[in-house]
Amino acid sequence: MAARRFKSKIDRWIFVLLVIVIVVQIVAVGSAALQAGDPMATTGLILVMIGIVGLMIWLILGTHYTVDRGVIRVASGPFRWKIPIDQITSVTATKNPFSSPALSLDRIRIRYGKRRRIMISPADRAAFLKAIGHELSEKHEEAS
Repeated sequence: MAARRFKSKIDRWIFVLLVIVIVVQIVAVGSAALQAGDPMATTGLILVMIGIVGLMIWLILGTHYTVDRGVIRVASGPFRWKIPIDQITSVTATKNPFSSPALSLDRIRIRYGKRRRIMISPADRAAFLKAIGHELSEKHEEAS
């Protein structure tokens, strides 16, 4: 079976919030850089801004899930996880807002291995669940 790649669903409000943070970062650092007066400080501020903005764009564009050869590969910017499908113990719907490689609060929690879990938000949830050969558990989890 060929590898299947699933994009993260993106909630509009999360996208807008991230864009606002990027714009505020650029304006604040740009303003500070203009007032710094010291070329080294200005260069440092600009490099920090480029790094932070670059990371945020990477997170927005680089969050996806690939199902291939019995493994789910989760990518979110520079962060990576590998989930062996045969170690999955449950797949549950959740709206948990805690940090995770998901750009939507319409998430699924995957429990696997010994006490491991991850929350993801594939845009095409039905196709993703079919690709991993699991169904959602009846229980909806809000937090934990």
